[in-house]
Amino acid sequence: MDKNKMYTIICACIGATITWYINHKMGYGAIVANGLIGVLAAILLPAPLAAATYIASFVGMSGLAVLSSPIAAAIGGIINGIVLVFSTEIYAGVGGKGGTTAAMSVQVTRAIMNFFA
Repeated sequence: MDKNKMYTIICACIGATITWYINHKMGYGAIVANGLIGVLAAILLPAPLAAATYIASFVGMSGLAVLSSPIAAAIGGIINGIVLVFSTEIYAGVGGKGGTTAAMSVQVTRAIMNFFA
């Protein structure tokens, strides 16, 4: 695995976790948390990493009944990063890929968390 793929996974983990924290612990809500992470990522990161961070922030928008802890959000972000890394060429340029990969990542994370609960 090259370092760009690793950076993508790390940014996805951070984006999902910080969005979850802003959403639930700071109380700003999912939309504000997602928007804030999206703007910060666009300003601070190169385009591919900003996109991965923004897409992973959709994971952090999940409700507490779905992802109940920042650890769950971090796992979801990692899964989302892995999916993004290995699906780069699939549906390139087609709308909805980000939300679809985030939703799939959340469902996989829920299954993992329920398995260990």
